[in-house]
Amino acid sequence: MSEGLAAPGPGDPGATALLYLCMEVAGCPTVCRHCWAQGSGYGAMPLADIEWVLEQAHRFCDDQGVGFDAYPMHEVAAHPDAARLFGLFNSHSGTVRGCADGRAGTMFEPLTTTGVPLVVRDDWREVLRAAADTGTLNLWTAFHGAGDVHDRQAGHRGAFAETCRGIQRALAAGVSVGSNVFLTTVSLPQPDELTAMLPLLGVHATSIETASFLPTPRSRRNERLRPALPDLLPAAARITRLTALPDRWADLEARTEAAWVSRAKAGDWPDVPDPAPGDLALVCRPNLDVYSGLAGLYRTRHGNLRTDGVAVVLGRALAHGRQRNDELWFGPGPLPAPDELAARHGDAAPQASYEPPGWARYPRVWERAAEISRGPSPELPSVLVHRDFHPGNVLWRRGKVSGVVDWQAACTGPAAADVAHCRVNLLTLGTDAAERFTALWQHASGTAFHPWADVVTIIGFLDDLRDDWGPEGLLVEDMLARAVAQLGGSSR
Repeated sequence: MSEGLAAPGPGDPGATALLYLCMEVAGCPTVCRHCWAQGSGYGAMPLADIEWVLEQAHRFCDDQGVGFDAYPMHEVAAHPDAARLFGLFNSHSGTVRGCADGRAGTMFEPLTTTGVPLVVRDDWREVLRAAADTGTLNLWTAFHGAGDVHDRQAGHRGAFAETCRGIQRALAAGVSVGSNVFLTTVSLPQPDELTAMLPLLGVHATSIETASFLPTPRSRRNERLRPALPDLLPAAARITRLTALPDRWADLEARTEAAWVSRAKAGDWPDVPDPAPGDLALVCRPNLDVYSGLAGLYRTRHGNLRTDGVAVVLGRALAHGRQRNDELWFGPGPLPAPDELAARHGDAAPQASYEPPGWARYPRVWERAAEISRGPSPELPSVLVHRDFHPGNVLWRRGKVSGVVDWQAACTGPAAADVAHCRVNLLTLGTDAAERFTALWQHASGTAFHPWADVVTIIGFLDDLRDDWGPEGLLVEDMLARAVAQLGGSSR
């Protein structure tokens, strides 16, 4: 295989040295809430299509003097022909030493899997043997909690038991097993249980990490499951003793959003190298559509390999040029500098704790509200939201609204977020004003207001509410109690 450089495209941060093709060959039997790759349960790409795409794309890159590599997503072990895919993809790899010429190198070390496919297929021994024959020594899986907690996070009833069974099958086939344990607000109480259980299953290493969330609709719906610093600090010392990577749990305060925002504003942002310099990241969907992006993230469509032709589609992709991964995730287009991003969107003063205000009459309501705010959000339509919508940002002329100002924090999200923010601000005029505003909005929008928005808004004000708000604070607490009661919690 020859390697060379393709000229930068418009907006390209550098020349393309390697075309990296994520091929969506098999969907996931689980749909994990915080999955970086946004896996879902689509059908398998036929083996003949996989072979054709690899051969044609590899040949195109050789002709262009550009390196080539490809990786099967999302769950290679779920593909009906999984046993043939390990050697096939290794034979086309231009980056893993020893792959292309049949030596011991493999891109499947470790082989990442939920373990579920190894339980639901009869040829699991053949699949694991094929992976081992190409150099796989370790299987790496993940837990999002124990029992039903894991099942809910993975979106698959019985997933916890099936993953445990998959680990046992891997060990029976002579493949070593390691595991991640991803912590959310619901699994945070369980690391002791999991780390005691996993060695009994035969897991040789466990890395405990907080679940991470990316700017995708699925992550936005579920990112309130991410533990905050006050949740993690009491458990940090214990987790440090349990995890294989204890350094990740040292000095948690320095790894918060607030700490990074402060560094950015101070001009102390570290020089972060491009993790994949020269790589042009593309995704090939099961129908052979090709996009700029990463697995589960589809940006610019370049065409269909079968109907438009490999040379045309990949030629368009090369001409379009490469983007850094962070620009793919947060684009389109180049990102502003870190200090500008921090000024526009960052929070340098995060919520210190979820303890109720000292003046609270209903501490149990506040505790339940904090749980709701850190749990999954309801599936509400996403629209442009202001994020600081209140009477002071509304302009009037001759009794009519003439404009809304102060849009620097705007983003996409549920409209109820703006309504709730305004409701809380209107409590300075009394509960009736807040309720009348809500009724008018519901009439105009044809949409019912969701009490979840009141909960997350008021919990977001919690640090400010620790000051004595006088009678207005009691109105806020009453609003919170009504919302919690509507969501199935105690109102007192």
